Amino acid sequence: MTRQLTAGILAAALVTVACGKSAEQKQAEETAKAIADATKTGADQMAAGAAAMAKGFEQFAKTAQTGEVLPFETLGAAFPKVNGWTRDEIKGSTTNFPMKVSESKTYYRDGDKRIRLEVMDAALAQMMFIPISAFLAANYSERSSDGYKKGTTVKGEPGFEEVDTRNDTAELTVVVGKRFIVSAHGNKGTGIDQVRGLVEQMDFGKLTAAK
Repeated sequence: MTRQLTAGILAAALVTVACGKSAEQKQAEETAKAIADATKTGADQMAAGAAAMAKGFEQFAKTAQTGEVLPFETLGAAFPKVNGWTRDEIKGSTTNFPMKVSESKTYYRDGDKRIRLEVMDAALAQMMFIPISAFLAANYSERSSDGYKKGTTVKGEPGFEEVDTRNDTAELTVVVGKRFIVSAHGNKGTGIDQVRGLVEQMDFGKLTAAK
């Protein structure tokens, strides 16, 4: 009888192993599969990023020798005159080495408040957009004890604003026509509304029409 019982138990055990897996085994297999899937997704994203960067370098190599950027004087013509603010002399530069880049800048002053306004023609330096591309998404948002960053639009163009509450400063960056990088930085005590108001008075058409 004992032998028959033992044989029955062994037979039942073999049937269980052959026909089904324990809950622990299933959970372990599912966890392993999830990790494998996540690893593959991460690898795919890295590969896509590398491909995009390579494409950027390829595009730069093709256009760096033949393309042209706007003169800095043309860029500066987009800077507005703003009531209540004194605009400093507009300064700029255009260079063709190591890459063709043109930029213009000036300062606006109202008492102790100051806004630095800059515009850069980055047509041939598309790699310069990579560090800020993630911030340009309209739904981008980041908040900390020191302030916040968030995606925005200015006159239909993508951008992002950054407010530093610790230092009481504000900054706005806008990409115009997928080519021109406009940035405005307000010093201590200059709010984001004032910075945005200044950028909104720029004539973006003078940039896009001239390219």
